[in-house]
Amino acid sequence: MRRRTLMTAALAALALPAPARAQAAFTLAPIEPANALEHAFLAALDNAALRPAFRRQLLDSQVALALANDAADSPPRLLNLAGGRAAAGIFTSAARLSGVLGPAAARAMLPGRQALERLRGRHVVINYRLLPMLTLEAEDVALYLETPA
Repeated sequence: MRRRTLMTAALAALALPAPARAQAAFTLAPIEPANALEHAFLAALDNAALRPAFRRQLLDSQVALALANDAADSPPRLLNLAGGRAAAGIFTSAARLSGVLGPAAARAMLPGRQALERLRGRHVVINYRLLPMLTLEAEDVALYLETPA
């Protein structure tokens, strides 16, 4: 994916307002993988050959999609990225979403493929304010969805 960006702690911290940067030090620590998706995510960071396996795992795994509210037809919650861009947020687990957005944050638990279908045409960030964090442009989302089931 030519436009996908793996964000580092420094870049992610720049996206935060100054008061939040002090709190970001603990939030931006590398995650300890807690499920198969997170293991695949971390493995794909350093090994390009494992990225297709990560894409398949993402599409097949349950993920937490951040929502704007608790309504059944709620739009996705938009999260602020560096450069003034906004992206819809997907997290590798409900616990990751709660850790970043709070336990009361609205969410939907669904397979990654369904989450990306719902977000087609949008920028997406996976594991916002965590390491690793992955941003996908709309074109990348479409390419992910072309991955065979």
